[in-house]
Amino acid sequence: MIDTLILRLHDTVKYQNLIKNLDILENKGYQTETGKVEKGDVSKLRSQGIRKSTEIVDMLKLNRTGEFIVKTKVAKQQNASNHYSFAYFINYTANFIEFNFSVPKYTFGSNVLMLVDHYSDPNYSYHYCSQLEHNIERSFDLLSRFLHQFFKMEFPFSTVDYQDVEVHRIDVCFNQVFSDKKEALRVLEYQKRLKKKYAREEEGVLREYATSLMYVTKRYSAKIYHKGSEYAKNDLKEHLKINKEKGYQYFDTKQYQHFSDRILRYELTIRNGMLNYLHKKHLFRRKCSFYQMYYKDYMKVESSKQKNDRIAKKIGTLEGEEREAYKKAHPYDKIPKESRRVHKYVSNLITKRTYFTLSVTEGVKLYNKRTVDYDCQAALFSKGLLKQCLKKLMEFIGEFQIKELPEEEKVQKLIEHYKSQHRKPLPVNEMIWFYKKLVEIGSFKETARFYHLHRATLYRYKQRFKKIGITENNIRPLTEEGIREAPLDLAAYHYELTYNPCFLKASNLLLM
Repeated sequence: MIDTLILRLHDTVKYQNLIKNLDILENKGYQTETGKVEKGDVSKLRSQGIRKSTEIVDMLKLNRTGEFIVKTKVAKQQNASNHYSFAYFINYTANFIEFNFSVPKYTFGSNVLMLVDHYSDPNYSYHYCSQLEHNIERSFDLLSRFLHQFFKMEFPFSTVDYQDVEVHRIDVCFNQVFSDKKEALRVLEYQKRLKKKYAREEEGVLREYATSLMYVTKRYSAKIYHKGSEYAKNDLKEHLKINKEKGYQYFDTKQYQHFSDRILRYELTIRNGMLNYLHKKHLFRRKCSFYQMYYKDYMKVESSKQKNDRIAKKIGTLEGEEREAYKKAHPYDKIPKESRRVHKYVSNLITKRTYFTLSVTEGVKLYNKRTVDYDCQAALFSKGLLKQCLKKLMEFIGEFQIKELPEEEKVQKLIEHYKSQHRKPLPVNEMIWFYKKLVEIGSFKETARFYHLHRATLYRYKQRFKKIGITENNIRPLTEEGIREAPLDLAAYHYELTYNPCFLKASNLLLM
């Protein structure tokens, strides 16, 4: 369920021996230049809009004589089993070492596999491990174990303090296994017809490609893509190269290609901003009575401010007597001084950037648990936070699960069943009329556009059909073959790996 990690190990001086250990190995693509320059010079260039390290170096060379410095180093390090190269980046200006790698690729050599318990692991049970909820629950333990092994195996002569290790970015993922490649690609084409929920509110952009779609916001990005196409384009070349270097078929590329062709991969890239949002919304001081009281006041002020903004916007469009009449009928909400103070306090807490580390002090724990009289910028990367990331992933996956529109007779029975269970019945004739058009045209949005229905009318129909279990994800198949749904579990995944052990033989760290 975990894919890419970006870890930042803070304090380059403290970990200079670890850096020397990285420098010992000569890796392809590793470039360094040394010298000295004032930290302010680099900051000045960054403030002028220069972001790329290479451009900063060029500017320093151009404007200085004698010595210069490269404040960053970028290189690759071969992992312990020599089947994967993870990238690292040393930023002396910001004082951290950054590691960027895919956990499944590091562990198994390919992210066709997922970081879950497999049949060779002591905790494996086909029944439980096939259930999605079980794997979500296990994800944090597996990730923690992996990270401890990662630092132990890669840097055996350096002691790493986990309070210095920041989880800067995490990618969570799920591989949905279909019956064959054709079905996986067909479902992807249907998914492109859907629009992500709340797109306007999140200010995101939905981009479509031949074998993928991506949804990007400031806090995170989400994508669905055909794993087989991605494997053929990228990982296949790397596997063939490793096979050639080792002199035998270390990776069975035909089996990897065949299996990945059946997979649609859902992936959520969660950056620090999204981690902050999830932490502050769901975990930060959730049992602190003082903070919860302040938060309620904050939400009331937020509501009043939004209302006042709407009134001001409307007033700006009016003139003369009409304007005065509107102001009298719609007075601004008055916000008390104390409420403004509380709003500012909570707003500062919510917007403050937090660094999520693998371990924290008791003071940091206390700060994130209840209201205290000191400040803090750190928080624990906890099991609860990871579960919120995975919950966000499952929401995204759920919004793109395609189902066929049922027969009209079944819809009528669903409406009648709803009527027998609720006091307020649904308008049967209206719904059946709309449903006939829906089946004919194929989707809610296209039906509304074809019949020139108002947005409010479309919303009303959506809400009615949602009550009987029919949503925008129910569409009419474009072919007679229909849509064969793939369940959201790992049963097919584990079945494939159990009866085809070639995938796990390349494992670097079987998580015992």
